[in-house]
Amino acid sequence: MKKYIALAALLAFISCEQFKEVADVQPVTIITANINVTSENVPSDIPRPENFSVKFINYNDKIEVVKTTDANGNVSVTDLIPGIYSITASGEIGYKGFNYIYNGTLANQTITQTGKTLDLSVNVSKTGGLVMKEIYFNGSSGYYFKDQFYEIYNNGEETQYADGLCIGTLLPLTASTTTYNWIVPDGHPENYAFFGVIWQVPLSGEGRNYPIEPGESFIIAQNALNHNDPNRNPGKSIDLSGAEFETHIYNQTVNPDNPDAVNMELKFGTVYGTQWLASVFGCAYCIFYPEGEIDQNTWVQPQGSSTQAKEILLEWIVDGVELVNNESKITQKRMPSAIDAGATYTGATYNGKSVSRKIKETKEDGRVLYWDTNNSSEDFQVNAAALIRRNGANIPSWNYWAN
Repeated sequence: MKKYIALAALLAFISCEQFKEVADVQPVTIITANINVTSENVPSDIPRPENFSVKFINYNDKIEVVKTTDANGNVSVTDLIPGIYSITASGEIGYKGFNYIYNGTLANQTITQTGKTLDLSVNVSKTGGLVMKEIYFNGSSGYYFKDQFYEIYNNGEETQYADGLCIGTLLPLTASTTTYNWIVPDGHPENYAFFGVIWQVPLSGEGRNYPIEPGESFIIAQNALNHNDPNRNPGKSIDLSGAEFETHIYNQTVNPDNPDAVNMELKFGTVYGTQWLASVFGCAYCIFYPEGEIDQNTWVQPQGSSTQAKEILLEWIVDGVELVNNESKITQKRMPSAIDAGATYTGATYNGKSVSRKIKETKEDGRVLYWDTNNSSEDFQVNAAALIRRNGANIPSWNYWAN
């Protein structure tokens, strides 16, 4: 009997202690924040969506809250806990055959008191037909990086032409807390993206040598070679010998020139060694059509720095993707939010993974349409292995060597 009495006393003691612990727990404070989405920098002739989706993300506590603004762009969020948030606003509207994508970001906002009001300015971009569909940048096992490639897809309804298209990487080269105060001739650095390297598809005649039909894609390879070849990285890489374009470096023999693939032209920047090695930690990439020639002999520099960059108008940019090394770098953006309000990543280097756009819908004829909201955090997925022309993308008719 004494054993039972002792056990009962012990249980009673534990129960009292548990109640005490519960009583000592402090309630979580719920606070309110107000967002006013503004679009002062958007031309008046471009339509504005009826409302915007506003997303609060607290990466430290893994919290995400999504709300919708009213017609005036205002919204109150009443269920936040104190913390540091990245806030994005997005919206979309169709007008005269184009989609206008609105995006804006407020990164690293400390919200600890209730009732705080923030103005979130959005910019607008017009979605074109071409998108960067798949990007393989972080290399395969064995520290092999010569198999980097970029797949560009016609996501629209009309024939596009690759002639004259440029691809390049923004500065800084990798996601960083470093910020630059760019000095540009017109005094408006907010109108530009700043490139460290630019490559261009050759442009000649009427610029219709490389048509890309809806549902077709073309590959820009660092080296248009079979990287599974026994002399390269067998069984661990990918065959890029059918790529349409390559960034071949002349006057070297380490990486042979594929006579079928069209050689891109280096228009700005310096490439060291025997190949164009983009950072395996993730670059910020853009594709664009310049208006006129790119002057290789002129550049801009940030205040107090010798760093050289080529300034490219945001209105020229067709698509952009911000790539970072891992989740902790997402807020260290280089890309203007009008081009890409988010970022994507594979989480490590030399793991053979790629990023590609998520499928939005599949047409009755089998043609795939991909998400393109100018927010890579939402539009992209991570793949266990890179794959060119994923989901049945078609090969351009003029690529006779891949066919």
